[in-house]
Amino acid sequence: MSSVTASGRSSGKTIIAIVLVVIAVLAIVAGIIYFIEPAHSLPSILGKITHPPASAARANASRSLRGAGAMVVAVVFLVAAFFVNRSNKSAEDGSRDPVDASSRN
Repeated sequence: MSSVTASGRSSGKTIIAIVLVVIAVLAIVAGIIYFIEPAHSLPSILGKITHPPASAARANASRSLRGAGAMVVAVVFLVAAFFVNRSNKSAEDGSRDPVDASSRN
């Protein structure tokens, strides 16, 4: 049994889509921080470098691979949110095929 809002959308799928978008936005912010900030200036939650001075070059470099990974995660979550939201809209007609739904009239 699923709850359906007045617009015909399932509230569970809407919540999932919103959560996916929020995670994607957080991944975009993390990716931007990884690209902009040097490794020694990163917040501790993102993996701040605390190595000895021998690796100063590494500590001053940006984490571009982690930034690219965060951006890929963001794109994956945005695509997933799109498909969850898309399935909400097609469920309003009772059909997943928009061509079939329009020919029922």
